[in-house]
Amino acid sequence: MVLAVAALGLAVAPAASAETEPSLRVYPTEVRPNEIFGTGIGGGCDSYSAVTSPGFAGPVELVAVGGDRENLWGNGPASGVPGTYTATATCDGKTLTTQFTVLDYAPPSWGLGPREVAPGGVISGGSDTIHGCPGGPEGPATSPGFAAPLQWTRGGNFGRFSGDTTVVTTPGTYTATLKCKGTPIPGEIEFTVVAP
Repeated sequence: MVLAVAALGLAVAPAASAETEPSLRVYPTEVRPNEIFGTGIGGGCDSYSAVTSPGFAGPVELVAVGGDRENLWGNGPASGVPGTYTATATCDGKTLTTQFTVLDYAPPSWGLGPREVAPGGVISGGSDTIHGCPGGPEGPATSPGFAAPLQWTRGGNFGRFSGDTTVVTTPGTYTATLKCKGTPIPGEIEFTVVAP
């Protein structure tokens, strides 16, 4: 998982540009609490520090992307406290700063389908641990319309997870709930068990 996130961050690191002065960046400049972000220095440094901020869960160590000290990059999780923050790093003894925002918490983004299912039929759900369900699920998805909780039995690249369960035999509209470790707000999706 850590390697996948690191690979993702390196894959989305902004391309180095011919900057005359080194500059510090946080990408994206608006992140959700506990969401993985990228940060780095463009413009070249022979010596440099980790990037720190009260808006980070901890210091972010930088690496030279492709061995190029013109593009130093790292990834880390944002803090769980919304607000606007300053990130700081040093480059050849000079202090660099930039601002970014940790947004308010949002409900998890996840999928559930089909939205209309026959009594006793199979329903599937899934998300990912990077953007959809920050920090990963706190447990299975639940619903009064499920015959048993929807367990996450399959995984995939970039923290993807999914699973299946059967629905009850009583027709009606039900709400399924997913709780994630990175947000106190649950994600809810309605589905219908259709009359036979």
